[in-house]
Parts: sequence; C-alpha cells; structure tokens
Amino acid sequence: MIFFGTSRYFFLFILLAVVIGCSSAPKESTLKSSYENEQLLRFRWKKKLFSNVPNFQVPEFYEENDRFAPVETGSAAFDTDAKRIFAGATVGGFYCMESYGGETIWRFDLDDPVGSRPYYDSARRSVYFGADDGYLYRLHARSGRLIWKTDTGAELRRDIQMVEDTLFVMNADNTVLAVDPEGGEIIWRYRRDPVGGFSSVGYADVRIAGNTALAGFSDGYVAALDAGTGVEKWVMDLATDAVQDADADDVLLVDVDATPVVVDNTVVVASLAGGVYGLDFASGSVRWIRSDITKVTGAAASNGEVYLVRSGARGMIAMNPQNGQTILERGFGLGLKADPVVYDDDVLLVSDSEAGLYMVSGGTGRILNLLDMYGGFFARPVEYAGYMLIMGNWSTLFSFAIN
Repeated sequence: MIFFGTSRYFFLFILLAVVIGCSSAPKESTLKSSYENEQLLRFRWKKKLFSNVPNFQVPEFYEENDRFAPVETGSAAFDTDAKRIFAGATVGGFYCMESYGGETIWRFDLDDPVGSRPYYDSARRSVYFGADDGYLYRLHARSGRLIWKTDTGAELRRDIQMVEDTLFVMNADNTVLAVDPEGGEIIWRYRRDPVGGFSSVGYADVRIAGNTALAGFSDGYVAALDAGTGVEKWVMDLATDAVQDADADDVLLVDVDATPVVVDNTVVVASLAGGVYGLDFASGSVRWIRSDITKVTGAAASNGEVYLVRSGARGMIAMNPQNGQTILERGFGLGLKADPVVYDDDVLLVSDSEAGLYMVSGGTGRILNLLDMYGGFFARPVEYAGYMLIMGNWSTLFSFAIN
C-alpha cells in the first residue's frame, strides 16, 4: 500500500502479499466465459519513454533489493481517427505515436510527471491530459501544439473524461472539476477536505450517470452532484461506523478508491475500511451494507453484476448489486488493484501493482492469463478494436492484440 501525508508527500510501501479469503471455491455465475484455456494476449511492441530534462527527478520510487523504478499511474488513449495513440509517463513528456509500431510522431515536453489517462476529442481534433503540476492540458492532436492549459490546483492522475461536451476530472486534492473543453474555463468545482494523517495514494474516477456525477473521497464519503452545476444532490458517509468500532491503536484507511458503479438505480461504492454499500441512486439512502468486505480498491460492472477487486491476495468478488449477496469469490494477486477494465462483457483486465495484469473470467472467476512484466502495473489497461495498451512501471508502454 502506498500512503502520503497531507502536509507533505511521503511514500511508504508495505508488503501486501497477505493471503486472505482465498480458500473458498468459485461459485457459478449467470455469466459464462467463452475464453477458457486460451492465450488471449499476443505481444506487438514496446516503447521506452525518456525524459528530455537532464537529471529529471521522478517523485515516486519504490526500493526493492537496491533497485529503483518509477511508479506509472498513467494510461494511454487511442486516436480512433488516425490510428495513433497518446501517452505520458512519470519521466515527463507527452507522446503521440503511431499505433502499429510505437514510432514517435510528436512529443510535448513537460518538466513534471504525467500520470493521467488522456482523452481524445475527435470533434475538436484535440487531446486532453493532466500532469503532476496540477494543469489540465489541451493539445492539437495532429501537431502537439498547446491550445490551452488550466490549473486545477493539484496532481491529476486519473482518467480525463468527456460527457455531454464537458470535461470531468478528479484531482489529488479531493476536488471534482467540470471544465469547458473549448476554452478550458472551469465550469464548477466541488471539494471535500482531505482526511487528516495518512491516506491511500489512489483515488477514484468520477462516474457520470445521466445528469449525475458520482465521486468518492479520501474522507470516506461519496457524493452525487448535478453534472451541470456541481450542486450536491446527496452525500453519504461510508466509514464513520468502522472508525468508531476500531481499537484506538488501529490505523484505518477510509478512502473511497474504487470508482462508484451504477446498476439499475443502485450505486455500489466502497470505503477501504468501511466496507461496501448499495445506495439508492436518486436519494443516496442505504439499501444494503457489506461491512465484511474491506480493502476494495477497484470496481466495475457488466451484465448486471458488480466486480470488486481487493488489495493483496484477496482478489475479486462478484456480487448482486440489488442485495449485496456474493455470487463468486476468487483470490489472486499480491498488490494494489485498479478498477477492472471489462473486455467483451466477459473478461476482466485487472492491474496488480506487484503481480502484473490478470485476465479473469467474469463468469467463473478463473484466471485466464497473467501478464508478468517483472514489476507489476499500477496503470490500467486501455482497449480498442481488439488492441490493448498498458504502461509498465519502467516508463515502458506495451502493446498487445487480444485474441
């Protein structure tokens, strides 16, 4: 687990190879896998990204056996019009590359790490990304020319999203922002005070559902906001009960790191220490609680089921979002896991910071493939038209075809 203090950045890594909750055999789900016993990934190419700044200082390192490696949180994005891709890295700089072999087309130089997933805007021929300097950037997708940059106030290390011609971002200061893509003006912002002491380095993406923006925060709260105005519709505390029941010496992380998911008017959201909640989408009222399921760091939904991934060897839980009942449980992994990416309604692509990238059957919980690049993945994969990109922890972008 990686933590940071609120007064200054200090990264502490704790071994997560604790096997918990892995003994029960997977149960049957309503969703069956059509990919059993197949090798799903076919390697295409890899590209090492480099800094243009002499003696560039990467702010996030972990040490293991006297070896250091940059921790990559950023993902890539596909230019769906011109068969190109965009990506940045902790060594600084933002790249446009051709998709067949990773050759650089242009590069935009920065003196700060890039740890977000870009967004390609076909209508404006633009690409948007965030960096550790707190700025959201818009570049011309064909030339890399800077069109505008907007200061959000803190690091941007998650997805840049556009819904209904509005950009939505979440920064590391517990702040949700809606931004005009044309000129970069901030339409609204919503902030909660960060939790005191230590908190998880991860944080959730904003989930847009209809005219509602759902966001989780480091203080253990989840909020539903009007997507047009940022006005609070409801807010729910997921962690106070867990903190009150804990021993005085316990150190509890209450963060909401998994992006909320919505299935049939039920919001499923989790606090690391407070468990998993099913909330009414319109009012935020509690429908059910699973306080026994903790340390959830990622979530996704497919075919009416919700998939939760947990740190360490706890792996994945599939559940019924209407009543919170467990459908199947499968232990796997060693480290932190990000929000799964659902491929073809059936396969979950799960990044693990220690073990690599897992491809898991959503229907049976079976591990279909494990991509081990000797360093794990903090970044989430991205998939388009049967191709997958993922950023490795040595500032190396990998490209695969998915069978």
